[in-house]
Amino acid sequence: MNIPLDSSPARLAFETALRESEPGFETFFLARFYGLEFSYLDAACIVRFPVHEFMFNPQGCLHGGVTAFVLDVSMGHLLRHTLGVPGSTIEMKTQYFAPIRGPLARCEARFLHQGQRTHFLEAKMYDADDTLAAAATSTWSVRKPTAATES
Repeated sequence: MNIPLDSSPARLAFETALRESEPGFETFFLARFYGLEFSYLDAACIVRFPVHEFMFNPQGCLHGGVTAFVLDVSMGHLLRHTLGVPGSTIEMKTQYFAPIRGPLARCEARFLHQGQRTHFLEAKMYDADDTLAAAATSTWSVRKPTAATES
């Protein structure tokens, strides 16, 4: 039997994102829509977020695209927080180990290696019981600001 989706959490998330989002790190629309909360500790970016049914795939767990999105965002925010400049994802590999059904998830991003312009990062996502659910590794490109771009 198919039970209809309770649209209230999705509507609330959308309205909150419309009201609170700003074009910037930690505050852009999708970060607000998914309720991402950011913190930085010991050269890591920690992202916590509520897991709602509207984020689920047809199998009843967090959609892999949402998982990959949060993994990518955590690494990008760590890069920006650490270096002071944004980067671009060159490539990302995501592995899925266990389903996430809620009510919360946590993602932790760390550097694997920092180069001059190319950086390697990893992120791991855990469910509410602290079970490793997914991991990603990625390569990022960073352009250091020049005098012309800083002004």
